Amino acid sequence: MISRRDALLAAGGLAVAGCGRLATEARRRKPAPEFRAKPKDRSARIIDRLTFGWSVEEADRFASLGEQEYIERQLKADFDEPLELTLQLQSLDCIRMHPFELMELPRGRVTQQLQSAAILRATYSHNQLKERLVDFWSNHFNIYAGKVDGTFFKGNEEEQIIRKFALGNFGDMAKAMSKSPAMLVYLDNNRNSKAHPNENYARELMELHTLGIDGGYTQKDIQELARCLTGWMMEDRSIWVSKTLRARGSFRFDKSAHDDGPKHVFGLDVPAGGGIKDGEMVVDHLVRHKETGKYLATKLVKFFTGGQNQELEAEVLSQFVSSQGEILKMVRPILTSSALVDGPPIMRRPFELICASLRVSGAATDGGPALQGHLRRMGQPMYEWPLPDGYPVDQLSWATNMLPRWQFVYDLAHGKIPNTFVKAPNADLMARQLATPDFQYA
Repeated sequence: MISRRDALLAAGGLAVAGCGRLATEARRRKPAPEFRAKPKDRSARIIDRLTFGWSVEEADRFASLGEQEYIERQLKADFDEPLELTLQLQSLDCIRMHPFELMELPRGRVTQQLQSAAILRATYSHNQLKERLVDFWSNHFNIYAGKVDGTFFKGNEEEQIIRKFALGNFGDMAKAMSKSPAMLVYLDNNRNSKAHPNENYARELMELHTLGIDGGYTQKDIQELARCLTGWMMEDRSIWVSKTLRARGSFRFDKSAHDDGPKHVFGLDVPAGGGIKDGEMVVDHLVRHKETGKYLATKLVKFFTGGQNQELEAEVLSQFVSSQGEILKMVRPILTSSALVDGPPIMRRPFELICASLRVSGAATDGGPALQGHLRRMGQPMYEWPLPDGYPVDQLSWATNMLPRWQFVYDLAHGKIPNTFVKAPNADLMARQLATPDFQYA
């Protein structure tokens, strides 16, 4: 027999889910702005690079504010969000519930909800630059949701770390990520002890999260960093420690598993007896290092402009050093540079293509399984890249799988995707516009 508590929870869940469906329907019924083809001018290029794609609504917002103010408002991420988006997101269990509560639900359902949330935010948020950077940092700190219980922890990590620091301080984000249960479990640091050292997380922390593959570290540095991180793991119980409740699923430092001897990591001496401070000291050293700034500058410039630009990268690096890793200050010179407008075309990855198509067509969607199926066929199901390096960003990786892209465009324009509705007055015209070669690019 179902308990009263379970019945109330089920009723509450149905009520919240109903709000999400009503929000989707309200967006579908809302009068669409007059359809206009995307122009080929400076404003369209800026919008394409700052956002997940040009739309009539975004073009009107840009025109009303002017270029400079529009960029500053996006940097501040202070636009009010649409009510429909808020309701749709709140209907998702992966956002409302604790990871261990989510374990009571089917794994596939939670994964689908995570993917829905990503699509909805990238498509409908008014703070588009923040959403682009959430995508960037989530890929930078990639976690494969399919490993162990990653599906259940990814949403919490995304909300509490990636979204919190997307336009904040890189060091704060990286240090928070170093204690993320999702990351520690994914990269096997919960099995890293003084008796059985595991170098997996230490290696990726240097190679992918901070210094970069050419950052100058050695295998010895990786081994020493792994020693610093022994005992860093996820708490699998709920216990009281020194009159403080340490919740199940939170970060835990196991002193008994920690190597407390002296260490030397990438030019930094770590004295014996430091305990948890060993890892904290080294992570702080890495996130402030100039090599980390160089690595991030190269990635950010390429992400927004489509290519390398040594002069611009040097400016971003200078901002990294002077501001001690403030992301807003690192990004601003990129967004106001000539390279943003004059850079080479950037081929949209499948996630970007889907969101850009939804935006330019004024579509209403729940971001659900039917849409996600197209994304999977294109090769980029969100949060399902198994390697720690994140989905490829080079164009060649995506240029050889064009048929699923064309099929998606056709199905979208002709109303063949369940729970996704296009308001364009002429489906054939929309299909032709979306299928033009230049639409594949930002």
